[in-house]
Amino acid sequence: MLTHYHFLIARVQCKDMQRVLEVAGGIKSYLSNPDCLVTPENRGCPFCPTPHLLRRHGSYTRQVLLPDPDPVESIPVFRLYCVHVGQTVSLLPDFCLPRRQHGPGILGRFLAAFVRGASLLDALRSVREETPSHGVAQSLRDGFLGRLPQLHAYLGPRCAQPPPEIPPDRRSIALVFFRLIQGFSDAATAIVYHGVRFHRRFGLGIA
Repeated sequence: MLTHYHFLIARVQCKDMQRVLEVAGGIKSYLSNPDCLVTPENRGCPFCPTPHLLRRHGSYTRQVLLPDPDPVESIPVFRLYCVHVGQTVSLLPDFCLPRRQHGPGILGRFLAAFVRGASLLDALRSVREETPSHGVAQSLRDGFLGRLPQLHAYLGPRCAQPPPEIPPDRRSIALVFFRLIQGFSDAATAIVYHGVRFHRRFGLGIA
C-alpha cells in the first residue's frame, strides 16, 4: 500500500519522466507503427512499490533531427500515466535524445568530427548542413562534457586510447568518445546504442 511518503518522493523525483527505448528498424519502422513501444513491459510503473501497469495518456508531437540526408521528422511520443501518484512517463524512441531535437546519430558523428580537429560549427554542419548557429553545436558539446563523470562510471574499465593526432584540448572528450565507439562500425550507431543504456542507468540523456 502506498504511503504519503511514497507519494511525496514520487512527485519530487519523477517529474516529467522519460524512458528511452530501443526501436528495431529505426525511425522508418517507428513511423509505420508508433504504438510499438506501448508494451506491457514498458507500461510497468516506475513510481510505485506495488507492480502495476500505467494507463495510456495520449501523446505529443516532437521534432527529431537525424544526420543528412534524412529529413526533419515530426513523430508522436506516447505518454503513460500512474493514477496513484499522478505522474506521467513518455516513451521516447532510441533515435531521440531527451529534451533535444538533435538525435544521438547526429551527436555521434558531430563528436567524431570535432575530436579530430573540426571547429564546432563545421563539425555539426558536416552531419547536418542546415545548422542554425554556433550555439547549437556548443550546446551539444557542453552537454556531452557535462556527462563525463557519469560516462566514466558507465564505461568502467573499458579501454580505448584516442589516436595521437587528436588535439590536446579535445582529449578529455576523445578519451570517452573512443571508448563509446569501440566495437561499433560507426559513431552514430554507437551513441544510439549507449544512449538507451546510459539513460536507463542515470536517467540522463547522453548529452
